Amino acid sequence: MKTRSTLIVAMACALLVGCNGGGGAPGLRGQSMVIRVRRGPWNGANTHGVSLRSRNYRIYTTSTNELLVRYLPGFMEAAHENYLRLTGLTYKALDGPMTIYLMGTRREWAALTRKVVRRNVETYLSIEAGGYCYDGICVFWDMGGLGTLSVASHEGLHQFFRRRMKDQIPMWLEEGLCVTAEGYDIFADIVTFTPDRNVGRFNNLRNNITQNRWIPIDRLLPMDAGMAIDGSSTERAVGYYGQLWAMVQFIRSRADYRAGMSRLIADAEAGRLNVALKVSAGELEQLRRYGRIYNRIVSVPLFERYITDDLEKFEKEYRLFARKLVNLQH
Repeated sequence: MKTRSTLIVAMACALLVGCNGGGGAPGLRGQSMVIRVRRGPWNGANTHGVSLRSRNYRIYTTSTNELLVRYLPGFMEAAHENYLRLTGLTYKALDGPMTIYLMGTRREWAALTRKVVRRNVETYLSIEAGGYCYDGICVFWDMGGLGTLSVASHEGLHQFFRRRMKDQIPMWLEEGLCVTAEGYDIFADIVTFTPDRNVGRFNNLRNNITQNRWIPIDRLLPMDAGMAIDGSSTERAVGYYGQLWAMVQFIRSRADYRAGMSRLIADAEAGRLNVALKVSAGELEQLRRYGRIYNRIVSVPLFERYITDDLEKFEKEYRLFARKLVNLQH
């Protein structure tokens, strides 16, 4: 007979994500979501919820989903470990916890967004699912099920980069790693992150290929999320994320490309990207202040410096890899 605690864990699993029942893929590292947290009240302006403090995170939430609230701190700590594996960085204590707001409803999320976001707030309010990371703070709402935790893991990596990187990495790598961080399995109270298994991005990628919306590498590299969305159909916008997921999987599959990616991340953390770009640190900082222009200027040169300067060869191999990834062999 199952004990009461076993039944509670099983219910948690089903309600959170609908477990695969397989206990995670062989060779992948699972981590318990049951951790110690400091819990207290959160009483803000017109806001009443709870605060949760773990090793690396301070979470404020108004969600009434007790299972999600119970497991979110442990999920984020496991996600943090996954960020270290994906980036090749070692653990470093930060000067304070990273802040996350998980609102119980979209209406609450929108009200908080108007307080957090200082510029272009209407752009953020137009987000239809999930949330965002703004100035190092993650803000999302409880969508229920798989989606909430996927958003938390994706946006949490943006937050991680904001806190760890002295230089800004190009969007093809940042967004590519963030969508890679979305994939996970939960069995009982164990979460296992699955970089090469992400059902949503699998479908995005497959549709981009089969519906002739493939974005060539010379256009993909300088793009950012805003460029993918601006003036585009929803399908093409999500296809951008699907292609970046595939590109990062391809880079991670090759030892030489993977080593180059690790060097790029390490140099960005140390503030050395100006050396690769052959400019002074001051010039790079000035360029970064131009916002999205920064990404358009540095993306291709950094790819050619750290990954490969043969874009034509990379494109052919990457496209073939992407087709195999979504079971389109020919």
